[in-house]
Amino acid sequence: MPEQRYLLGVAYQAGPDPRIQRGADGGRDYFSADELEKAAWSFLPGGAEVGLFHGPEETVGHFTVTESYIYRGPDWDVGDGTIVKAGDWLLGGICDETAWRLYKSGRITGFSPQGQARRITRRSTE
Repeated sequence: MPEQRYLLGVAYQAGPDPRIQRGADGGRDYFSADELEKAAWSFLPGGAEVGLFHGPEETVGHFTVTESYIYRGPDWDVGDGTIVKAGDWLLGGICDETAWRLYKSGRITGFSPQGQARRITRRSTE
């Protein structure tokens, strides 16, 4: 039986990640659950394109989105140290042969949605 080449993963988690104190750009960006839900809901009507490695448009087309939804809970330990929580955005779909080879070789390890957002600076109470 041929492999299904199906992947399901967290496209973006809701709220701050407690493991990340400061991002590579010096900031600590995150979406609230409500903001993330709006972004996820605009993804499918917006074309649901997924590219490889944040590359140019010619990297699009190696993954066909079949599922895009906000996880409603309870917490789900997927077994590799990842805990999916209520409010996280999950993305699932079918890889073409190229993307599947990259995934199986360990070069593709997750989703990283590209888009635009407005950064709002708030004083941290943490």
